[in-house]
Amino acid sequence: MIVLDFYKILNMRRTTLERVFVAGHKNPDMDSTCAAHCYAALKQRLNPGFTYLPIRSGPLSDQIQEVFAQAGISVPPHYDTIAPTVGLVARRSPVLIAPDDPVLEVFNAVKIRTISSVPVIAQDSTFAAMVGVNEITSYVASQNQEHRPIYTFLVENFEKVLPGTLLQRGAQNRFDASLVTSAMPVEQSLKRLKRMESPPLLVVGHIPEIIACAVKNQFPAIVLTGITSPREIEKLIKGYKGSVFLSETDTAESIRMLRLSSPVSTIMDTQVPRLQADMPFDEAKALLLSSSYRGLPVFEGEEFIGIVSRRSFIERPRPKLIMVDHNELSQAVDGAEQAELLEIVDHHRLAPPSTNSPIEVTTRVVGSTCTLIYEEFSARGFAIEPDIALLLLSGIISDTVNLQSPTTTEADRRAILRLETITSISAAEHAQKLFAQIKALGQREPQEIILSDFKLYEQKGIPFGIGQVEVTTLSDSASYRDRLLQALEDVANQKRIDWAMLMVTDVIKRDSLLLSSGYPAGETLLPFRKQAERTFDLSGVLSRKKQLLPEIMRVLSKAGAQ
Repeated sequence: MIVLDFYKILNMRRTTLERVFVAGHKNPDMDSTCAAHCYAALKQRLNPGFTYLPIRSGPLSDQIQEVFAQAGISVPPHYDTIAPTVGLVARRSPVLIAPDDPVLEVFNAVKIRTISSVPVIAQDSTFAAMVGVNEITSYVASQNQEHRPIYTFLVENFEKVLPGTLLQRGAQNRFDASLVTSAMPVEQSLKRLKRMESPPLLVVGHIPEIIACAVKNQFPAIVLTGITSPREIEKLIKGYKGSVFLSETDTAESIRMLRLSSPVSTIMDTQVPRLQADMPFDEAKALLLSSSYRGLPVFEGEEFIGIVSRRSFIERPRPKLIMVDHNELSQAVDGAEQAELLEIVDHHRLAPPSTNSPIEVTTRVVGSTCTLIYEEFSARGFAIEPDIALLLLSGIISDTVNLQSPTTTEADRRAILRLETITSISAAEHAQKLFAQIKALGQREPQEIILSDFKLYEQKGIPFGIGQVEVTTLSDSASYRDRLLQALEDVANQKRIDWAMLMVTDVIKRDSLLLSSGYPAGETLLPFRKQAERTFDLSGVLSRKKQLLPEIMRVLSKAGAQ
């Protein structure tokens, strides 16, 4: 039997620390992505008893990927959903079995530890099979047949199931044979032994004639009972090439235990279905409950991480979540509604979900969530490493358009100055580099443009969404306007919202265009100059949060009242 410390040999990534997701909003922008990574790093320092995992829900722009590459940090992994998965309930088995272990080990695991299934681990530390109650039942049933059962024996297992001494190891360590003894008169026993088609494993007391027959016919092994000293049989086994084991228990008990010495490999199930850790909880539950299996192995890729049994699915797990740069479920990663919300760190309007217990909420009027996280580092006296400082700097520059957005505060400016010192990077030069990487909209797919930073809202029962994209000029807007207007209609239908908008922001001249999917009740009330059909001039408008969203909310409140 292999005990728990064998998991160290497996070099498994899975730890016993509970995982907390630190997630930015869907369609992640620079601030959201950088904030998720940096806040996870801060929380890890504050509370090493958990594993804080920064994640994203959506593709990343070239700008974001370049910033992470410059910092020498891997981008947060992509998660379509954080809904409960089978990996959350997978557990390390308290017992691991090796293929050559005796079947007795499985019996003990089931009886003593009340385990229904046990994983079998090969010599190279890889998962081999499962074995448990079902296999034991089949094994026992196979012994109750009309013909004499044939067992697979490993000589090394004799000592694992029987008290006694291996007096002689034969040439065959592994062999298949039936089990026989001699409880009849000697002559009758000899006749029966001679009639056997293949040499058996003999279990017998001190009966010289029977032992001599086994030696003469070179039975693969002899288990002797009632022998007080090896000297009693030295002459009898002279010239014998098989194994000799001196059992300290009686013949009947020796036979019973030898049946349980067969290696686990003879009964284990190598075809058991394998579950991936990211399989949805409900899907894995349905698969197991609709099968005859008592337990199934769970993997991360090719790596075995644990098992699940039917008891694993009694209680539904809730992943733990920290929301950064957003606080509304409509903007959160899928599955957030099933999570246990622990914290919110955000600088937007508040419309958070209700919670069963109090949670920490960090929110202030600043231009970037990365500013809040910078202040959290500073408040605790933690030094900010250059790689983290670069991410924070990039998030603030992006969200405040290098401190030119009307959402910019003194806190953002103070943070920028300090982060410039830590990174030895000029914010102005870094901003110029970031904005130079902005692709012309004519080179991108319309829906990708709209959804790359798209947020959903609701006002007076009217669902709507606003996307924002940055450009370095609006002079070529006529070349892509019609394609984007059509794509906005498609997005509105796909998202099942009444109004979809895209704010196209010129980060150089600090102006924007607003493109609309078509919502006359709202468009007629907009305070912006209409430039063309479903197109509005937002002169001097840079911030979706502070300048556009309040106007849309006002318009919809008024439209809903009419």
